[in-house]
Formats: sequence, structure tokens, C-alpha cells
Amino acid sequence: MDTTPRDPHLPPPEVVDWLLGQTWPGEIPETRIDYLGGNPTGMAGSALFGWQQAYVDIGANAYGRILLPVEALDALRDDHASRRSARL
Repeated sequence: MDTTPRDPHLPPPEVVDWLLGQTWPGEIPETRIDYLGGNPTGMAGSALFGWQQAYVDIGANAYGRILLPVEALDALRDDHASRRSARL
């Protein structure tokens, strides 16, 4: 039985392992969207730099997208590595 102390704010180990099993394509660059005719000022911005994203297949006909800050993904990887080394 694994007795490695874990951060209580992390999801259960099974969820961490599942999340890490997805494909994480990398950081999302800063984007700027211009709306013709205004909305209401004519532009909207999104600064998501530093976030990772994964597209997840859920069943045969559905998918989702998960966004995590780089630091959160690193915390999941660290948790997975420490649990793996405790089993060895």
C-alpha cells in the first residue's frame, strides 16, 4: 500500500494518472479577437499564455478540453513521479 504523503489539494491518484495520460499540446499563446461592429468597444483580448491544454476523447462521440496552468501540470507530474518511485 502506498503511504507517500500527498498534497491534499490534488485530485485522487487515479484522476492524476488519467490527466497525465492525455496529450498536452503546450502553452496557449496570447490571442486578440477583433469584432466587426464592436462588442461594445470593438475588441476583446485573451491572455492565456502559460496554460497547457489537452483535448480529451470521452466515449466514441464526445470530447472535451482541459486547461491547466503550467505549474498545476508540473504538480501533477511531480505527484505521479513520487508515487511511482514509492512503489519501486
